[in-house]
Amino acid sequence: SMKASPERSPSGRVLAAAAPAGPQVKKRHPLKSILAGGIAGGLEICITFPTEYVKTQLQLDQRSANPRFKGIVDCVQVTVRSHGFFGLYRGLSSLLYGSIPKTAVRFSSYEFLRNRLMDENGALSTPRLLLAGLGAGVSEAILVVCPMETIKVKFIHDQAQPKPKYRGFFHGVREIVRHQGIRGTLDRKSGS
Repeated sequence: SMKASPERSPSGRVLAAAAPAGPQVKKRHPLKSILAGGIAGGLEICITFPTEYVKTQLQLDQRSANPRFKGIVDCVQVTVRSHGFFGLYRGLSSLLYGSIPKTAVRFSSYEFLRNRLMDENGALSTPRLLLAGLGAGVSEAILVVCPMETIKVKFIHDQAQPKPKYRGFFHGVREIVRHQGIRGTLDRKSGS
């Protein structure tokens, strides 16, 4: 039988051959996902907030004894007439402060779970991919979406009042928690 002779350097010494490397699994760092998610969430909200503002105003208006708006266009016109174009962004801080952590939690939870569920070749089967996505969505909903949606509705409602009581996001959250406890960030009916 023929054996392969070892490789030699120009000086005649035998060179050690490195063992072939196994597959390189590229794991993404969750901090990159937190940053990417935060930036994406912030941009998304700045673009879509006027629609969210009008939708929430109309929902709150329907519950009112004396509705102020006749529909979507009327709500936009009344808001712009009363507060200028940027009136459509009243209450933005509450949603912006919620959207950035929401997407950061979703992106980083997904990366964390994806990194844990990959096989030794770095592949993710369809069921494991589904599990990573499901876990990210559940994390996002529990940790951020429910509390922030509640705070958003309370802030938009407060900003529509003749004399809003919340001076800003952090003041508003502090007041909600002080008067209603943590439950105030989860229950839309309490104090709105």
